[in-house]
Amino acid sequence: MFKFEVKGFVNMKKIDIICLGEALIDFVAVESGKKLIEVESFKKIAGGAPANVAVGVSKLGKKSAFLGRLGDDEFGYFLKNKIKEAGVDCSQLQFDKQARTGLAFISLPTPNTREFLFYRNPSADMRLDSKEFDSDFIEKTKVFHFGSITLINEPGRSSTLKAVKIAKDSGAIISYDPNLRLKLWADPKTAKKEINETLLLADIVKVNDEELFFLTGKDDIKKAMDDILSKGPRLCLVTQGEKGCCYKTNNYFGKFNAYKVDAVDSSGCGDSFVSSILVKIIDNDFKKVISNEDIMLSIVKFASGAAAITSTKKGVISSLPTKNEVLKFLSNK
Repeated sequence: MFKFEVKGFVNMKKIDIICLGEALIDFVAVESGKKLIEVESFKKIAGGAPANVAVGVSKLGKKSAFLGRLGDDEFGYFLKNKIKEAGVDCSQLQFDKQARTGLAFISLPTPNTREFLFYRNPSADMRLDSKEFDSDFIEKTKVFHFGSITLINEPGRSSTLKAVKIAKDSGAIISYDPNLRLKLWADPKTAKKEINETLLLADIVKVNDEELFFLTGKDDIKKAMDDILSKGPRLCLVTQGEKGCCYKTNNYFGKFNAYKVDAVDSSGCGDSFVSSILVKIIDNDFKKVISNEDIMLSIVKFASGAAAITSTKKGVISSLPTKNEVLKFLSNK
């Protein structure tokens, strides 16, 4: 178990949100409605949940940075260029001469389901190296966001935990989206243990309904979310696709139905939701957010609008909305 000193949330910071984790190449099926084994052609796009969140934050008007490790190859520099073009600070990117950039092949059997096949044995993100961290840079963020993929193998695991500790000890709000990919873990038991232990590092945890059941084993969503909160987080968010989302603190529980749109691709909706939540939490006092349901509901409405917009387009980075796009969408609801 991990024990980190928690200092206050109020600090003068130069970066709004640092996102740590994997960036990889998504080869997305050109043909929808087919399983991976049936697909014949793919389109190369930038992917990786933490990288997507960093882009989402930037497009919503906040200053974000991405901390990750890419292969010193054409795909690695393609990713850097795409992320940087979106306004994300890429000064903390690491490049690996011994491991390639990770690849993921993705099919869309239905608008709300995806199949994955990963090529990363090892990939550069698995070799994230804490010796290359700029601690001063990490200390200057208001929010630090990470996922579980870099926790699967060493040295990524210890490097991720070190970065979280630096940010937490400096007073940053810690956000965690496990983004469970069971095929990448040695076995489900290890995944459940490692992710549950890491929950205690976070102030904000976002999971989908399948991940919530996997981590807690509880069918009752309120009890399952209480289980998450009992490990230390102050805010738990559960996304449920077209059914909407639930949110819970120790002070309140709420549910918000998803906006009705003509969805074509669910890829990146969770990342769009998370980036919006974090941006809006920065705009509000976090202590007020976790005690005032009205503030939380306004944040969830905004994030749900952003996710809805993302679902109407294929790909992720190009479909992540700007603040004005979300406000225009919400003005018609």
